[in-house]
Amino acid sequence: MQFKHILAAAALAATLGACSDNAQQAAQAAADKAKAAAEATKAAAQQTAAQAQAATAAAQQAVAQAKAGDVAGATASAAQATAAGQAAATSAQQTAATAQQGAAEVKDAAQQAVDAAKKN
Repeated sequence: MQFKHILAAAALAATLGACSDNAQQAAQAAADKAKAAAEATKAAAQQTAAQAQAATAAAQQAVAQAKAGDVAGATASAAQATAAGQAAATSAQQTAATAQQGAAEVKDAAQQAVDAAKKN
C-alpha cells in the first residue's frame, strides 16, 4: 500500500511538470522524496530477507545436527536460529516503519506540489 502512495506521488510530480517554477520545484521534491522512500524501503527489506535467510540456515543446521546425534550442536544452532528469527522480525517491523514514514513524507511533498500548482 505504501508503494502505491509513492508511485502516485511520482506520477503527480510528472503531471505537474508543465506548471510554474514553484510547482515544478515542489513536484521535483515530491519525486525525489518518492525515490528516496522507495530506496530506503528496499534496503530495509533486503536486510530483513538476509536475516530471515540466516535464521533458515541455522534452523537447517540444527536439524542436520539433531539427525547426526549432536544434541549440543543442535541446541546451539537452534538458539542461533531463534536469535536470527527475532532479528528478522524486528527488521520487518523497521521495514514497515520505514515504508510508512516514506509514504507520509511523499504525501506531504505531493500536497505541497498540489498547493503550489493551485497558486498559479
